[in-house]
Amino acid sequence: MASPLYNGLTTHYMTNFFDRRLLLNGYITLAGSILLVVIIKMTTSIHLPFLAAAAISAGLGFIEPRRGWFLAILQVAFIWLGYELFTAPPRTTADAEIETFSLYGAMLLTFAGSFIGGLLKRALDKPNSR
Repeated sequence: MASPLYNGLTTHYMTNFFDRRLLLNGYITLAGSILLVVIIKMTTSIHLPFLAAAAISAGLGFIEPRRGWFLAILQVAFIWLGYELFTAPPRTTADAEIETFSLYGAMLLTFAGSFIGGLLKRALDKPNSR
């Protein structure tokens, strides 16, 4: 007899949160974060970092529709730590302003993109209701 608490849910939703798939997707998140830090550091405008952040984070939401929020938090931490620990300070104040705006804008877009990617994946996985 199914427990009324779970109301017949499959065991898919009752598995461990930290599994092998999440670990592998964490490595993908790390690679995307490194790419974003390099783009933020090398570009002279805000457009490319924002485009890259939106695309990478939408991909994170797509590969992990239910746990994409965790990957988004992980990516934000990787971006900020990578920028603060592994990059040289900007040469001019104009470069500093562009990098700072790109950094924090990419961090905000990570959450929005992950949410949208997760919604898209869930919508595509939903069976047709005809």
